[in-house]
Amino acid sequence: MYKQIEQALEKIDSSSKPNQEKIKAILKRYAMNESGLDEAYYDLLEDGLIPMPQRCGMSAKIPVTEEDEKRLKEKIKTALLD
Repeated sequence: MYKQIEQALEKIDSSSKPNQEKIKAILKRYAMNESGLDEAYYDLLEDGLIPMPQRCGMSAKIPVTEEDEKRLKEKIKTALLD
């Protein structure tokens, strides 16, 4: 989940303009603590902005530490809010 959100941020420039705007809106809400990691992930999935995980490729949910989330939010803020 964490990695897919990070990849969405990294690949934002290669997305279509409408998709870029959707990704930016979702990630900004997450970075500003208006939504959680799970909500941002599912919003990206529902809008088709990140690939749906393959059933056989699904693994146990790896816990994301508070430090991981802080790092991701800072990365988003640096990329989108500056």
